Amino acid sequence: MSRRRERPGVAPRGVSTRRLLLRHLWAFLGCAAVGVTLLTGVAVSQLDATVRELREEVAPSVQGSAAVRLAVLRADKAARDSIDQKVAGTVGAGETAESQLAAADQGLTQLADHVGSDIDQDISAVNGLLEAYNKAITLATGKYQADGEMRDEKLAEAHALLERPDTGLLDRLDTVATAEQRRAGELADLGLLLTASWVAAAVALAAAATAAGLECRAISRRCGRLLAPWVLAGATGFLALAAVPAFLAWRTAESLNAVRTDLAAILDIALNDSLHGNAGALAAAQQRVAATGLPGLSAFGWWNVAYVVVGVAASCAVVAGVVARLTTDYPVRPVDWSWARGLWNRVTRTKGRRRIASAAALAVVAAIVTPQLLERDPVVTVLGPWTGEEEQRFRELMEAEGIRIRYQGTSAQREVLLSRVQAGDPPDIAIMPGIGELAEYRAEKHLKPLDDLVKGLRYAGPWRPEGKGQTYWWPVNANLKSIVWQSAVGSPTTLSSWCLGMGEDGAAGWPGTDWIEDIVLQQAGPDVYADWARGTGKDASTAWTNGSVREAWRQWARFLATDSERAKRALTTDWRGPAALAPGNDTAFREATPRCAFEHQGSFAQGDDGARLTDTAPLLPGGPYRTRGYEVSGDFAALFNDREPARKALRALFSEAGQQRWAGQGTMYSAMTTVMTEVADHGKVDATARAIYGKFRQTEVPRCLDASDVMRPAVRDAFHEAVLRTVAAVARRGLSDVNLDDILEGVQNVQNVQELTDKDEGVAGLQVCSEAGA
Repeated sequence: MSRRRERPGVAPRGVSTRRLLLRHLWAFLGCAAVGVTLLTGVAVSQLDATVRELREEVAPSVQGSAAVRLAVLRADKAARDSIDQKVAGTVGAGETAESQLAAADQGLTQLADHVGSDIDQDISAVNGLLEAYNKAITLATGKYQADGEMRDEKLAEAHALLERPDTGLLDRLDTVATAEQRRAGELADLGLLLTASWVAAAVALAAAATAAGLECRAISRRCGRLLAPWVLAGATGFLALAAVPAFLAWRTAESLNAVRTDLAAILDIALNDSLHGNAGALAAAQQRVAATGLPGLSAFGWWNVAYVVVGVAASCAVVAGVVARLTTDYPVRPVDWSWARGLWNRVTRTKGRRRIASAAALAVVAAIVTPQLLERDPVVTVLGPWTGEEEQRFRELMEAEGIRIRYQGTSAQREVLLSRVQAGDPPDIAIMPGIGELAEYRAEKHLKPLDDLVKGLRYAGPWRPEGKGQTYWWPVNANLKSIVWQSAVGSPTTLSSWCLGMGEDGAAGWPGTDWIEDIVLQQAGPDVYADWARGTGKDASTAWTNGSVREAWRQWARFLATDSERAKRALTTDWRGPAALAPGNDTAFREATPRCAFEHQGSFAQGDDGARLTDTAPLLPGGPYRTRGYEVSGDFAALFNDREPARKALRALFSEAGQQRWAGQGTMYSAMTTVMTEVADHGKVDATARAIYGKFRQTEVPRCLDASDVMRPAVRDAFHEAVLRTVAAVARRGLSDVNLDDILEGVQNVQNVQELTDKDEGVAGLQVCSEAGA
């Protein structure tokens, strides 16, 4: 039986065949356009980006963090074993430690290429801490391996660099690994939008295949054709586009979940606390991490090309098949575009509709263009010395000003900043106490001028930079150091009554430098003190080995000798107290057991023990002295990247409102004169804060910056090491004049070498002390 065929010119029953074919064609093209766009432009490209990020960045980051952590722990164990076995100085004995440290360093270099931008600062911190750790452990196993006291000090310093809560090397690595593992979890969970885009793409492609199938049915029934091969091929292509990508996406989602599980297993291996101190377990853990293979993750890039080709080919096939029928069966009738004209007329019929259409078009253009015009990275990166409460105060200040920051707090600033500067990735802002170090960066042209930010600001000396030329750093915090905290009754003439710890991450020994500096200041006065700090004056070439510095050193050494056992403990005790490495510990040294009556420490060491403060001059070794000056310190901000968001942050920090908010609670202090007056006279602060501001405002007594903060970094480091060697010698009950001369000549030689290489913009022109009456 033959099929009924509609002839041109004969009125059809119901919808005409031509119109029906056109309807199916437009429905097909619409669904095909939506489906292929969603598939190739959203679903596949987003899943491809997810796979690439997990495969090329996140997975290597988690594995790399675990590998670096295990390498450092194994190096530490090997170094300590070599000392215990008395083979530290033997050739080849330290091969394991050296190779593991080299592997950790190489791993960090590779890790920096993979981690997310929000934690790249942690990698920089780990680099700096690893450098400081390597220096300490190398000195312990090399130079000082036969010197028990100095070796123990270096081992304690290395331990603190590894284990300090929150800011230690291991905790930093754990932060990186945990953040990357969290990132892996977020990537493995495709999320509602990506899942919805896949579902919508599959539905649209299936609808396109259905429309093409209906086109075949209409051609078969109304045009007398048993088959429409081109249309049928197009329908089959779109059916494949709906099914195959969805299947592959499901398989990829399974692989992503498997990767997440394996990365979690790697992290569990590396973070296992039982590995500490177990060489065999550490080696086995390294092998397990290295052997853990991740499921294959294939990128979708070439599949996307195939999908586009199939989609275009299938669309062309359907269009060709339908057009062939229309031109064959209806040769005199053009394609009906009346629907498009009707739609345009309805949209633009009235002035109000035309305005709405124009506004919609402008909104679409704005949505595309605006993100390109806005600054891509408004976050300000800041490297500073503050952690805990001080860090929180700084973050609150920046948040109150609407400034987004990425802050990194560490006490190993020298190593961290140097590694970032040398890598060409310095922070936008660095905040540090050492203006001698900042002077080096200024001489090397790394710093940007701040003159427009500080013009008209009233800050007190010596924090306020003086002299000719541009300003490259500015004080944001001030501290008083010529004070003693007294919390109990005791004899100030014997060390047994004093709190004393030399430990600090990357800067062990600085608490001892404060004692010597204070004695020099009170014995010899501000002028001699300033020349010594800068390495200037007619006696600069012998400043360390003769005169007031040597005498102050002898006085302090005699004081240490009153309790050599406590001096020995001080070598391996953190300046914050014996419990400083305990998680969550924030108690003052004076609150530790056994209690000590006196502590020579700055205003930042205020605790909750109710200790009262007094001037150091009457209590210093060799005294009592009259107060000839106050030793002070500060934190100075410098600009490395001249970006407007960074300038905005500094402007807020330098301003009176910012300093008022910064210092208003009385536990942190400002060098701004108006804030000093406002807080001390009218602020809601305690008696301690009022006393400190009272000493800041005693203009008849000069204020002098911490000498080691002014010195060139090489001289400062030699100063720290000389202090440690002195304490170690006293602990051995063996500091002779010959020993002292050897220690001081070492520092003098370092300074003399630095003077030969110093530039015009070095430390020689820095202001150290304020003028009396200023």
